[in-house]
Amino acid sequence: MRQYPDNFFDSVVCDPPYGLSKEPDIAEVLTKWIAGEPYDHGHGGFMGKAWDSFVPHPDLWREVFRVLKPGGHALVFAGTRTQDLMTIALRLGGFEIRDVIEWLYFSGFPKSLDVGKVFDKREGIWRGRAGAVVSGNGSMSAPNYERTPKGEAVGELARKWDGWGTALKPAHEPIIVARKPLGGTVAETVEKYGTGAINIDGCRIVRAAGDRTEYGVTGNQTATTGDSGIFGHYDAAAYIPHEAGRFPANCVTTDENAFYSPYFNVSPAELSKKATKKDRNACVDGSQSLVPNTHPTVKPIALMAWLITLVTPHGGTVLDPFAGSGSTLVAAAQNGFNYVGIEMLPEHVAIINSRLNTPEETESAA
Repeated sequence: MRQYPDNFFDSVVCDPPYGLSKEPDIAEVLTKWIAGEPYDHGHGGFMGKAWDSFVPHPDLWREVFRVLKPGGHALVFAGTRTQDLMTIALRLGGFEIRDVIEWLYFSGFPKSLDVGKVFDKREGIWRGRAGAVVSGNGSMSAPNYERTPKGEAVGELARKWDGWGTALKPAHEPIIVARKPLGGTVAETVEKYGTGAINIDGCRIVRAAGDRTEYGVTGNQTATTGDSGIFGHYDAAAYIPHEAGRFPANCVTTDENAFYSPYFNVSPAELSKKATKKDRNACVDGSQSLVPNTHPTVKPIALMAWLITLVTPHGGTVLDPFAGSGSTLVAAAQNGFNYVGIEMLPEHVAIINSRLNTPEETESAA
């Protein structure tokens, strides 16, 4: 990022490391961060990946802050257990926190410790329900995981605590909505930099066929006296729905007919599910990548496209400083946005370039 000038990028959309490893000493973390010192966590992250050991430090976010235009938004994925650390790091990097978008899905894989089974195992009794990943991409989703049947609880403690665990099934991931402070008022910032606002109409949700008319109160109604009490009441008036669809909310959900994006022409299931095998290997031209995408945390292209459109002006440039397997970049390219991706691992750069239909030696993603 150091090669880019100040106030260069229009937006940031990224999926950084979540740091889902050993619980840190939070006092040590904050003491070092506030003093401007690095914090060395020293533990492996998701699926033992060293790059996922901890959330990015404030010094990295300060550099992202520098290259982002005033009023520019950063949409940053985070883990539910380390969202607080990611948010603090962003704040210390200079960002304002504006909101959190919740990405809801129902295809997560439970990672709960079976307490009853542990008691039996302690007594040398193995009750099953285990196995190995059988997919080529290392995915932990149910179809790709081979499991054996779990037997009945045997020991006294196992029977007492049968059915107890340690975690809920994951079904959502937060997306922190951060913003670099405005360069004046919202209008002045939009006029000068093209940033500072979000694209509401470009991300509206198409209404399902047969959707009922909504009713409410118009903003210019005047109070009248009546049976409602001393405060009076407002005359009810029909609310006329916006032709482009519902106002986008701060969540993406699989509820039937709840969210449907006209811009990307995808169904709620396509928008909300985790990346499919086809999706994770998708190329800009619609073909499939020649380099297998083995990255463990791929996001759906449609979701990334919706997020990019929400915070990036037409013809703008989006930055992903944690490019991973390139889903942000593919989504940007497919929808007419300029993009820059930064990735530290050569094997991931090869995947990105294949998905972007770019020769590996060009290093376009790094």
